[in-house]
Amino acid sequence: MISVVIPTYKSPEYLDWCLHSCIEGQVYDTNEIIVIVDGHYEMSEGVLKKYEGKIKVVDLGNNKGMCYALNTGMWYVTNEWFLVVNDDNVFPLEFLPNVLPSNTR
Repeated sequence: MISVVIPTYKSPEYLDWCLHSCIEGQVYDTNEIIVIVDGHYEMSEGVLKKYEGKIKVVDLGNNKGMCYALNTGMWYVTNEWFLVVNDDNVFPLEFLPNVLPSNTR
């Protein structure tokens, strides 16, 4: 299993693409997706509700910067393996077999 940490700031359209590709492209359904909202929650609220139940959301309240958001996200990781992805990235189909070492598949 892997934890995916996605910090986001004022990019709801990109976040939607990122989450869709991450969730639809998974080989395993048990991965953890953590979205760190670095201020302006209301801009991303519709996208976050769309994926409710499939993601964990951490709202920082105010913009605190990328480093703070990433460090906060790491506190929520529960799997041994983690991946940090910016909200403007898109995952290829079946991305996990290419990410995890062969002994963990």
